[in-house]
Amino acid sequence: MTKDIAAKAATSAADQKAAPKRKPVIFTIIGRQRVGKTTLLNALAQTIHEQGGTPEIWNTDLLNRSHSISSFHDAKSPTGGDTKRQRKWLEEKIQSLMESRHDAILDIGGGWTALHELISTESLTRALDMMGITLSVAFLIGHERADLDYLEDLQTNKKFSPRNAAVILNEGLIPPSLDVDDVFEEVAIHPAVVEAMDNGAKLVLYPAAEPMKDVCDRTLTFRAYAEGEQKEGFPTSSIFDRLAIDRWYRRDFPVFLRELGAPRLPDMPKGLPVPAESDV
Repeated sequence: MTKDIAAKAATSAADQKAAPKRKPVIFTIIGRQRVGKTTLLNALAQTIHEQGGTPEIWNTDLLNRSHSISSFHDAKSPTGGDTKRQRKWLEEKIQSLMESRHDAILDIGGGWTALHELISTESLTRALDMMGITLSVAFLIGHERADLDYLEDLQTNKKFSPRNAAVILNEGLIPPSLDVDDVFEEVAIHPAVVEAMDNGAKLVLYPAAEPMKDVCDRTLTFRAYAEGEQKEGFPTSSIFDRLAIDRWYRRDFPVFLRELGAPRLPDMPKGLPVPAESDV
């Protein structure tokens, strides 16, 4: 080995040693029941896999049978029990990331969950900081006032306002009689959203796709549905529905992910997906 090559190798090794290791990311969504949390997490997990990522999938939403994230991915779940036992399981899974350095996608479900139990009994953000793990939280809401009350309760009563969170408005929950821009502006000035944004949160619109339920009912991936794969026991999907999902998954959803920003998301070695052209 020549001196030049040896010097370059030493410099490269020093650079690698000096470069900070990427922190594992736990991405989860908090919100009331039936606001679309599992569907969004499912689409995210499918995209991450296509982009070369290998996050662990954790499912503590044990009451969701028909649209469970476990129907689409090899998800790890607690064996059952009450929320306190599920909390202990979740604590163990979080601790395991210190060794594996994997990212994780956590589907907690609605209502009182294992994560809520953890929030109420521990300083979760501080504990994760000590472990070198990033908790990336998205609050998913619709147009109903109660959705924002839910966020406000977490901030006020649980003292849970994680840094750099996302507040996501699900366009699919906005009635056709309401203007999406008007609802977005109204949400943006709500005190709970303002507080979250003061703490680094970003308000983002999650785009709707009308055939979404058809995809989930069939337990097909979004790409498989768009490409015309059929499921026994269901009517043949129409070309118009398949094109709508194709547009959503290849154009609208990647735009949404770019709005969220890569730092909030689990690692995608190939990078965030590039949105398809508008005429897909």
